Amino acid sequence: MEALAHAHLNLRSSNLSADNQHIGAPLIRSPFVSSNQKFGTIWKVRMAAQSGVDVKHEEPAIKPGSIGKAVVVGAGPAGCVMSLYLLRRGFHVHVFERRSMIDESKLKGDPRSYPILMTKRGIKAIEAAGLELPSSLMKRQVGNCTHLPNGKKMKVDYYSGPGIQSSIASRNGLVAFLQQSLLERDSENLSLYFGWEISTIEDTTSTAKFFRNQKYTNEVENNVDGKTKLDEIEVEFDLLIGADGVSSKVRSELLRLDEIYSSTRDNPKKSQIKLDFIENPRMYKSFYIRPSLAKESAFIVDHDRVQSWRTLNMMLINVADGSFWGGTLNEELISASSPEDVKRIFRDKAPDVLDLLLRENPLFAEEFCRQSSMKGGGAVTLSKFHHKNIVLIGDAAHAMFPTYGTGCNVALDDCFIFDNILRELTPSELHMISCGRKLPSVKSKLRSTTRISSFIA
Repeated sequence: MEALAHAHLNLRSSNLSADNQHIGAPLIRSPFVSSNQKFGTIWKVRMAAQSGVDVKHEEPAIKPGSIGKAVVVGAGPAGCVMSLYLLRRGFHVHVFERRSMIDESKLKGDPRSYPILMTKRGIKAIEAAGLELPSSLMKRQVGNCTHLPNGKKMKVDYYSGPGIQSSIASRNGLVAFLQQSLLERDSENLSLYFGWEISTIEDTTSTAKFFRNQKYTNEVENNVDGKTKLDEIEVEFDLLIGADGVSSKVRSELLRLDEIYSSTRDNPKKSQIKLDFIENPRMYKSFYIRPSLAKESAFIVDHDRVQSWRTLNMMLINVADGSFWGGTLNEELISASSPEDVKRIFRDKAPDVLDLLLRENPLFAEEFCRQSSMKGGGAVTLSKFHHKNIVLIGDAAHAMFPTYGTGCNVALDDCFIFDNILRELTPSELHMISCGRKLPSVKSKLRSTTRISSFIA
């Protein structure tokens, strides 16, 4: 078997070479480097979500890149916002994402770009990172509208009060906005790697290995001599943030390392990290209605409500661009083996929806049968969110079933809380954290905030 090409990036070095600075250029997909090589091809992608966005540039409290090297695994909402905070706190940030970057082609007409319910806590975390969510991305929601079998509607308003507001955002649109905002913030101290997946982490050396995810790196990428293609990267870090979702590989590595650490340390009474994972057995399929057709439909009357059909366990949501996103958990519909069965089930329980879907796509039933059903995530409970200088946030630390509609907001709130911890620390204390050492005085000071204490030993 041909040996993996290997690149070792010493992220503790305070001075990167001129060639190495290309790693932070906007945008890099799957960069690679060795000690005497330049980086490969750079792709620049125009992001539709960025038009008219006012990005606030806040001056960092500490000299950029002076604290140490932070590795963030995952470039979803939490990973991007956490990276913005870390840049502001003086870290040189390296972000690894196993998928490709969200580009314009994935912002429209993608039925799997599911809507995310955004509440005050999530919006607050984004704004505290220096960003303002564009109105073109957010669609206010005032409540639910249930379509009953007798043709009537049952409407329930969300609770509203001072400063309380719920909005819907396309997940892909939100990620595209955050990824592009991240690129625009600090190219000198930011390095992005798309199409790279984490393999192993070693806590004794603070190193992590990443391998090329072939599914998301179709382009042939060579170094400057046009011959060598690197398939593995090893990096050193001062702080590693796992923001890689409910199926987190960072969490798996953290549990492995904690088990080794607990079995070899002098104090046997110190319990190791406990994980409780409940996989969601429900599967779902989704569909899409373009804006022009959605505007003409009868369902546009309740455009500011999440519309549902209980008999189909189905919902229809109008997002900011005017399109409708729909999804169903109905087992009979998901497992339908023929287009005729799909049409029969829809016609019996939601005929108006079927008519709209066939206007959108006459082959809807055939394509719905071929569509692969998607998992509904899972619930994760951990007794502790960190091991030495490795920290989990978001779904990697405490996932919940997506039907609760709060997972993204809680993940973003994690970033806000962790940034509060960093704000309390002096540069010397930050250095102690990067070395995996405890800070008793700071720990005591922050214990007053229950949520923050989850991040501290």
